[in-house]
Amino acid sequence: MNRGNKLLDYAKLLDPSVQVGGFTHFFGMDTHIKEGTIRTAEELESFMRCQLHPSLVRLEGMAIKGIYSATDHKDTWRIALIDKLVHVQRTPPELREQATIIGKRLIKLSRALHPWIDLSPLEQIFVKYNSVGCLPTVHAWINHHLDIPVEEAVLGYLHSAMNACVSEACKVIPLNENATQELLARLTADLENEWATVSASSPDAPLHPTSMSMKSLFPSFHMLGAGLHAYRA
Repeated sequence: MNRGNKLLDYAKLLDPSVQVGGFTHFFGMDTHIKEGTIRTAEELESFMRCQLHPSLVRLEGMAIKGIYSATDHKDTWRIALIDKLVHVQRTPPELREQATIIGKRLIKLSRALHPWIDLSPLEQIFVKYNSVGCLPTVHAWINHHLDIPVEEAVLGYLHSAMNACVSEACKVIPLNENATQELLARLTADLENEWATVSASSPDAPLHPTSMSMKSLFPSFHMLGAGLHAYRA
């Protein structure tokens, strides 16, 4: 398959009209809107820059990068551990079952779009380690097997999440098309700068399971120690 077709397949996975993007809780933004703490475009932009972007980059972005590395080294233990850490840190307890369904839905869609990709090893990892299959994990695995470079896979995911949040917010916050496009341009630059900074500060070398820590997986993100012990692969 040529490079252009692979990128087309990649774009299909990120299409917001396909209900697998599954940013179902919009990273807490919807709660802020309901509570009235995000009511204007300025408040939305502040939330995105100060809360969403750092959290999204340091957790999902770094998880996708880590899964690429673990897949390269056939480190199934680390794939499962990263998957569990993202799931317990990101997903609210009441939405964890729904988050699992979203990952399975993406696997099903990928089988239809990319029948040449063998997804059974990924499903076997989830069974072996009692892992979840959250959206960043499945996204990373599929794009790795499409030979999409890790930077493109990460930025595609981050941009998709950002656009999903802005689209959802625009249902409540009145923004005309020009204002929305200007906001997206500013947020895109901020998001890419955030990723460049965090990615450059993280090691690319493979990690041995016995010496692995949350800090080595996500060096710039504060995570609860209880999450690792409760969900250790």
